[in-house]
Amino acid sequence: MVASTLTPEQRDKILRAATSAPSKHNTQPWWFRWDGADLDVHVDPERVLPLADPTGREAHIACGAAVFAARLGYAAAGIAAEPVLMPDGAEPGFVARVHAVDGAPDARFETLYWTLPSRRTNRAPFRDTPVPGMLLEQLRDAARDEGTWLRMVDREPAYEHLLTLIREATGLEEEHLRDERARWVAAADEIHRRDGVPAASLGPSAAAPTGAVRDLAAGRDIPSRGTATFERRPTLAVLETPADTALDWLTAGQALMRVLVTGARYGMAASFANQPLEDPDLRIETASEAKHYGTAQMVLRMGMGVDVPATPRRDVADVVRPPRTADAGHPAP
Repeated sequence: MVASTLTPEQRDKILRAATSAPSKHNTQPWWFRWDGADLDVHVDPERVLPLADPTGREAHIACGAAVFAARLGYAAAGIAAEPVLMPDGAEPGFVARVHAVDGAPDARFETLYWTLPSRRTNRAPFRDTPVPGMLLEQLRDAARDEGTWLRMVDREPAYEHLLTLIREATGLEEEHLRDERARWVAAADEIHRRDGVPAASLGPSAAAPTGAVRDLAAGRDIPSRGTATFERRPTLAVLETPADTALDWLTAGQALMRVLVTGARYGMAASFANQPLEDPDLRIETASEAKHYGTAQMVLRMGMGVDVPATPRRDVADVVRPPRTADAGHPAP
């Protein structure tokens, strides 16, 4: 029988796992609420980027990644848990519930939980060692297990076409988007912040043009950043879903997190080249023409090497809100 509540240690483990998820510019666009032993996940509208993410698609993907990471936290606490996506249509920001259930947790999830601290977004050059073919198969399986498709883009002309789309989207980026991003990336007050991307996590500037590495500080002078030569042909992949609803976005987030921690377990990291997904026309071109899949949700640059600093995370206490009360129209837990 599943316990109706959790110990403080179990709750802390689950929340720290959930908040380790990646998000656009490390905005961490989520907040959580406990309902007995269940964890409710909400999009925080104040942390959704109005210009770069006007539909909230990437915020939903981030919350989906937090859901999967929370599932790992439950497993490490010895509890089986299942995701319930979009549990309350009357409350749009309430995007998921991680529901504790009877039975033993998936043993694979506890293994992946211990990989969470080494999961990094690596914007630096990868090692010369290619991503092993067997690992790529595991990444495909990880995405498939969460109901998505990780399409490896490794053959011509598809590979160069994707790079061209990334370069084109980068060139089309408007100044107001850069201004919005600057408030989250290497901000002047970053030493006091627990969110955003600090200068140490930006990686060096590319010594030669490369379409696969997104420079989050393009056009800005960041002291001591340096330059480097990046890998000539990184591994590129597109994470795709059958449709493009909020449910698909959350599903994509879970799959993304499962792919990233599976790769991190073997020393692989990724960064994101989502520029063409921010332009409606280029996003259509980025997707595949597969019968059941084809809506591009994330573009990943992958390689071996996770030796980069972690980006900061807000304190657990800052992302948890009190339980619902009966007088608010909901039964108390």
